Amino acid sequence: MPFATLAKRTRNAIVRGPQSIRTKLTLWYLLSLAAALALFAALVFSARAQTIDDEADAVLQAHVQRLVRDLRAPLLELDVVDALVEDSHLSREPVTVRERSGTALFRSPAFPVLPGPAETQCASAARAGTDLVTVRDRTGVPYRVSTAVLDRAGASPLVVQLATSTAPVRLALRELALALTIGVLVVLSAASYGGSFIARRALKPVEDIDARVRAIQASSLSDRLDIHTGSVELDGLVATLNAMLDRIETSMRGARRFAADASHELQTPIAAMRMVVDLCGQGGDGGARACAMAADLAADVDRLSALVRDLRLLALADGGHLIDQAEDVDLTLLVHECADIVRAVAEPRRVTVAVDVLSDVVVDGSARHLGRALLNLAQNAVRYSPDGSSIQITVGRLDQEAVVAMVDEGCGIPADDLPHIFERFYRADPARARDTGGSGLGLAIADQIIRSHGGRLEVTSAVGVGSTFLMFLPYRTAVDCPAPAIHRDSINAG
Repeated sequence: MPFATLAKRTRNAIVRGPQSIRTKLTLWYLLSLAAALALFAALVFSARAQTIDDEADAVLQAHVQRLVRDLRAPLLELDVVDALVEDSHLSREPVTVRERSGTALFRSPAFPVLPGPAETQCASAARAGTDLVTVRDRTGVPYRVSTAVLDRAGASPLVVQLATSTAPVRLALRELALALTIGVLVVLSAASYGGSFIARRALKPVEDIDARVRAIQASSLSDRLDIHTGSVELDGLVATLNAMLDRIETSMRGARRFAADASHELQTPIAAMRMVVDLCGQGGDGGARACAMAADLAADVDRLSALVRDLRLLALADGGHLIDQAEDVDLTLLVHECADIVRAVAEPRRVTVAVDVLSDVVVDGSARHLGRALLNLAQNAVRYSPDGSSIQITVGRLDQEAVVAMVDEGCGIPADDLPHIFERFYRADPARARDTGGSGLGLAIADQIIRSHGGRLEVTSAVGVGSTFLMFLPYRTAVDCPAPAIHRDSINAG
């Protein structure tokens, strides 16, 4: 099969088919090796063909020179033709004797029968003294003709031409080409097994990784890939897969916990509503009792509705659809409005809410959602602050970010609970949170809103001292540029 056809079929097999990487690697390896071997064989063949041709020409030229020496006596005779005819040795030699003008004086029976163009070419070689020419006889067989000139004193020079068939040279070249082809095919056959073995050994770790990943089910996400391949690339792949499994496990654990907590939170108002409906169905005396039950039912419905709205907000934030169109938000004005609302809630407990503006800032986002985040943080601070305490809200800039700091004098958050306070339905003190009406979603909603705006929430807290919540948002423009920037030390100290 010609190499071009083999290469074309191999390329088509790689492009169209097989999906196995091992097969593709083997085919690419064989294709590359075949190209290299073909180039090497072509160079060897070309060099050897030139050598064989040169050797054949050298032998032919040596032969014609020796023949001229042997025929020197007859060639110097006055009647050259008769002298050559009487020489029986020439009948076996494919030789022609010509005048320098190209006219043939003698042609041995062994000399090939040449057509007109080939005869003209030989005559021209005699006139020009060309050493070697290639001609074809009437049957198309190629011959190599060597020319030698013999000078004669007092007479015109004679030209001796000796012909030899190039068939032995062509046969040697065909044998060489066949040997190179067989050698290349043998090497490729052996390389196909070797390439397949190497590819199989190289991809064995990938198969192990695939089998191990397939064995990890949703119920066993804590399992990890404990495969050491000895390859930097594959070990990096294993590390990446393990990191991905960590994230999946964390997400699945959070989803399970979220589903359990959400069902629990929804079950409580639904059970209360069911109880009220049952009592109403039993009838009773007096409208006062019915009014009380209706009020309880309305409260449970409000709580359930608020919980559903919160869950929808979280779902929108998770999907990246919380903010449809950003707008300019004056963060300073928004903080003042939220502080006025919180003061109404904090007034019965004599909790003071103070606002300190170090630099007026404008951010891009949704005023409604940012206000919701601020209210959640402020109400959370009021909820856990003792009577007569104070809450300090500071607005300013920190480096290239707008920051709102909210400092309270509440009970503080234990260190073990601090990493989890932004998780949904998480309560550091479940009993107290339920007594104060919390569902465990306030901080989670605030965190998701800030994240949706490209910002972040940070918190520092000490038990019995209070907590500091820092809201960082991408800073766009400052209304009060000369005002000093806020410093983190001053925030924590406040």
